[in-house]
Amino acid sequence: MTQTTSMRRITSYQALWRPLENKGHFWFTYFDGQKERTEDLDAESFRTVMKVLDTDKPVFGDHTTSAVAVHSQPSDLKVGAWA
Repeated sequence: MTQTTSMRRITSYQALWRPLENKGHFWFTYFDGQKERTEDLDAESFRTVMKVLDTDKPVFGDHTTSAVAVHSQPSDLKVGAWA
């Protein structure tokens, strides 16, 4: 069974970590004002999502899969293998 991801722009979020359970979850507020909760995440996944959310770039997410992504505008800067 495959699960489709429906990424939408996140305008804000809330994070809740429960140390006694070693689990946490997020509330994503999307561009349309809809607020949705993710599934519970383990410590490593929670930390990874926090890193992606902690950016100035537009952030997109899907609360059903806890997937997050950032979007960067094209620039003239060329680095790495693409330079």
